[in-house]
Amino acid sequence: MGYLAPVFLGSTAFVYLNFSLPIYVRAQQVDAVVIGGMYTVFTLTMLVFRPLVGWALDRYGRRPFFAAAFAFYTLAMMAFAGADAVPAFYLARFLQGIGASLMWVSARTIVADGERATQGAAMGRLLATSVRGSMVGATWGFTLLGFMPFAEAWTLAFAGYAVTSAVALGYTLLRFEAPPHEREDRGAPLELSPALRRLLVIVLLGGFSSALVEPIYLIYLKDKFDLSVVALAGAFLPAGLVFALLPRYAGGWSDRYGRWPLLAAGMAMAAVCVTALPWLPTLLLVALCYVLSAAAWATANPAQDALLSELAPAAQRGRLFGWKEAAANLGAAAGPLAGGALYDYAYPAAAFMADGALLALSAALVVCWFRPRR
Repeated sequence: MGYLAPVFLGSTAFVYLNFSLPIYVRAQQVDAVVIGGMYTVFTLTMLVFRPLVGWALDRYGRRPFFAAAFAFYTLAMMAFAGADAVPAFYLARFLQGIGASLMWVSARTIVADGERATQGAAMGRLLATSVRGSMVGATWGFTLLGFMPFAEAWTLAFAGYAVTSAVALGYTLLRFEAPPHEREDRGAPLELSPALRRLLVIVLLGGFSSALVEPIYLIYLKDKFDLSVVALAGAFLPAGLVFALLPRYAGGWSDRYGRWPLLAAGMAMAAVCVTALPWLPTLLLVALCYVLSAAAWATANPAQDALLSELAPAAQRGRLFGWKEAAANLGAAAGPLAGGALYDYAYPAAAFMADGALLALSAALVVCWFRPRR
């Protein structure tokens, strides 16, 4: 499990970035559509790179591409630290997208190379490790934000994240050895069974639906409750703790009870939570809703990754994880722009309602397509 330490260190910026980016850029009088474009740049970059990374993993091995992830994360964090205009933020998101493509496809493929009977627990442990790193990094970023102006805290926070990413790179180069795996035959066609195609459809729907609200939900809540970024982050801390602890256990449940029940239940619960969110009158209820939403995704995500691992031929795991991540990004590429447009030009709650409806549809498809026939 030598891959877990680099993932922990490389994930330190995630929570702080997701919370602070839309609000920090919004404070510079940038509209929601341009902010949504920053998310689209990130997802389009991953859409292009993740299939390429998957192909390279099967052809040339896991370790060099896993290490390269942290080199790009280091560059991205340095770019965020120095960003002072929209083009600079777009460049940083591009570099971050390359790093994310390399790290997640490599890490999930490395996990899939391991013990088959405990895939769910292992995928959950990977996710939980990343979230724990993000929570530690968020403590650093929001502590700075409590003691200095936003612009100064932003620069210093991302300088720190660049250091942790560089340490992850050094650790991977010096200490990590990838487990043995079956190499793909040159020229072997990608095998997409009907079950794999159906799973990719569900991944695509989930990517689009979740991305509808990603760039605007913090803006929506900040406008509704008139709170600072630190106060909003504090309200979401319990949800982060759930995500840092539950995935390992939920993945183990999928090992014991099957993948499709956990995947369907998690998506259905997430649909209820996101639909209710804009109608909740107090921040306490919003925080409780996010705890439930975190539990839902912590249940669904390890089961989804373990299901793909079971369906993928051994020599094509990298390619198929690359295509799975690309399917999520294909859905997510249009989501932020659509969500930003709904927020600025239509009815702000509409994006949350559309997200809930699509997640409910995804849960129903999981039951229809993956529930064993009697």
